[in-house]
Amino acid sequence: MQKTPFETILCQKPDIPSLRSEGYTLTDMHLHTRHSDGLTKIPDLLKYAKKMQISIAITDHNEISGVLKAYELLKEQPKSAREDLIIIPGTELETKEGPHLLMYFYTTGDLESYFEDFKKERRKLSRTMTKNLPVIDCLTLAENYDCLRVAAHPFGYYGIDRGVLKCVKNGKLPGVMEHLDGIEAICGGMMRGLNNKSILYAKNHNIPFTGGSDAHVTGSIGDVLTGTFAGSVEEHLNAVKKRENIVIGHSGNPAYKGATAGVIAWSFVPFTKTFLTAHCKAGKENIRSAAGRIRHSPKK
Repeated sequence: MQKTPFETILCQKPDIPSLRSEGYTLTDMHLHTRHSDGLTKIPDLLKYAKKMQISIAITDHNEISGVLKAYELLKEQPKSAREDLIIIPGTELETKEGPHLLMYFYTTGDLESYFEDFKKERRKLSRTMTKNLPVIDCLTLAENYDCLRVAAHPFGYYGIDRGVLKCVKNGKLPGVMEHLDGIEAICGGMMRGLNNKSILYAKNHNIPFTGGSDAHVTGSIGDVLTGTFAGSVEEHLNAVKKRENIVIGHSGNPAYKGATAGVIAWSFVPFTKTFLTAHCKAGKENIRSAAGRIRHSPKK
C-alpha cells in the first residue's frame, strides 16, 4: 500500500543510523557553500557528509562552481569513498519576481550546459539593468534537459516573496505550476508554519516533494533529509519524480537561525548596499502589484 504524504513527510529530527539500517540513502537536497552565501568550504563539506553518512545536493545561489569543485575532489578519493557519497549536481536560482528555484541535474555536464544557457539569457537582460531572469524563463530553459525543477521554500518568506506558491496565492505567476516538477516540502530555513503549508500542499496535490536543510553553516547540514532506496544520482532523482521517497527533518530553532544570519551578514558586509538595493526593488514591485490588484478589483 502506497504511503500518503503525511506518512512520508515527517517533521522530526532525522535518526540517521535507524533510517540507514532500513536501507535508505539520505540526501540533504538544499545547502550552500562559500561559493555563494554559505560559510562551509567544499573539502569540509565532503568530510562532514562522510562523517554524517549522508549524501548531498550542492545548491549555491546562481552558481555551480562549488558542485564542480566537489566532483573534482571526489575523483581523488578511493573508489569505496566515491560510492558511499552521492553528490547531486544542482543550483538555486534567484528570479526577477522573487521566488527561488532548486534545479537538479543528472550529470554535471547537463548542469554546466544549462548554466551557460542561463548566463547567456542573463547577459541579454543586463542591458536593461535586470539581474535575474523571470521564473518562467528559468523553468522553460530547462525543458531541453533531463532534470528536476523544484520550488524552494514555496511559501517563503514572511514579508517578502521568495516562494512560488506564495506568489501564486497572491495572484502572481499564472500557469507556473505546469512548468514545475516538484516542491520543497520541508526547508530547514523556514519556520514550521510555512513548512506546514508546503506539506499540506503536497498532501492535496499529486506532486513530487523534496526536503533540505538550506544550510549556510556546517552544523545545519543534515537537519532535513530526503530518503530513497537509491545508489546513484539517477536512481535518487527518478525516485523523487515517482514520489518513492521520504522527507524527514525539522525547522530550525529561531535563536539559532538568528545567530546564523548574523554570522552570514557579517561576512557579507561589503555587499550590504547591493543587498538593500535588491530588497528595495522587490518591495517596490510588491507595492505596484498590490496597487494593480486594488485598481482592477470589482467595486462593491
